[in-house]
Amino acid sequence: MEAGIFKPLKNKAYRSLFGAQVFSDLGNWLDFIAIQVIVAYHWGLGEAAIASVIIVMGIPWVLIGPLASVFVDRLPQKTLMITCLLLRILFVAGMFFAPNLYVLLLFVFLKATVAALYDPARQSAIRHIVPEDELPEAVTLSQLSVNTMKIIGPALGGGLIALFGVRSPFIFEAAGFLIAVAILMALPTIETEASIKKQHQTSYLEDLTEGIRHIFTARILKAAIILSSIAFFIIFLYDGLFVFVAQNLGFAGEEFGLLVSSVGFGSVVGALLLGRFTSWKNKPIHLMASASVMSGILILLIGVGVYGVFELPKILWMAGAFLLGILASAEGVPYGYVLQSETPKNIMGRVSSAAASLQTFSMLVAPAAGALLAKCIGVSGVLVGAGISTFFLGTFALAFLLRKTAETRSIGA
Repeated sequence: MEAGIFKPLKNKAYRSLFGAQVFSDLGNWLDFIAIQVIVAYHWGLGEAAIASVIIVMGIPWVLIGPLASVFVDRLPQKTLMITCLLLRILFVAGMFFAPNLYVLLLFVFLKATVAALYDPARQSAIRHIVPEDELPEAVTLSQLSVNTMKIIGPALGGGLIALFGVRSPFIFEAAGFLIAVAILMALPTIETEASIKKQHQTSYLEDLTEGIRHIFTARILKAAIILSSIAFFIIFLYDGLFVFVAQNLGFAGEEFGLLVSSVGFGSVVGALLLGRFTSWKNKPIHLMASASVMSGILILLIGVGVYGVFELPKILWMAGAFLLGILASAEGVPYGYVLQSETPKNIMGRVSSAAASLQTFSMLVAPAAGALLAKCIGVSGVLVGAGISTFFLGTFALAFLLRKTAETRSIGA
């Protein structure tokens, strides 16, 4: 295992980058729980307030990130990332002292804006410091951090709230960002002379459109982004309804966490497997499409189960959720690899920002659509529809890929 997935950690620069990411990812999930507890329990506000927090978190990724991404490619990445982390500490302090929802939303927006700059800079840094042959492992480690902190963060956040009070996670989050700054100090200066020279030759608008143009001209990258964005939309159609899925499957309130943790644990195991066996890097879109087909079948079966057509023991539903997590990694990790491997170093920030904008837009629109559909056709109907859509999305992508392969072979013959 160590010879595979952990190989990039021998690289001192990547080690610093990854260490900072772990604390950054942890912070994101610590405050996500704290904000919801403050809004819903401490201030006694309803669903609209929670929805406004999620929307305000997403807007910078959709609008500001892509527009500011030109500067991500122009500025020194190390300095930019450290500045972003220091600003995040400041904005977390604002969230800690926020007296009402409106002030909280302002600091949530500012923190998300800085995060929308930090992540493209991190993606660009990976592209500059990791050798081409180690990209699959580097991307997998990055995904592993995200997936692991999705499990650890909420659990730790809940524990901190129970022990030290409702606002305590913000203090630990700020401390985590400070540790990330200290780790990044060890990161060597990343050489980006080409992009620095280029800023004197091209306008802002030319630089901005260059990243978008690249997405449309790089066939594999375009396929990965489209496939990923549609998959995100379908996932978030039912993601907000997961608590009702658990209820219908017979899970008590205190058992709901087990179902969510099963998905998270599966995604961690999936990332570890993909880091160990990297032959998928030769056909990453094939893996994404195949995972989509299998996910579709699984979501469809869960939807039919929610409808009451058949019953299973809770342990088997948890096993299904675990498998769903593995398949989520089988879509997420190859996507991250394609994003890195199919993008030139000097436009990495702009391309990753544009891709994140599309995905975040899907994630913002889908929950409202899912809630409306649930009122019309029920939770099981949404799941069945999402399962069928996911299955056909993967099937269509696979058919398209196989046809392209056949055409290429016939031309070669």
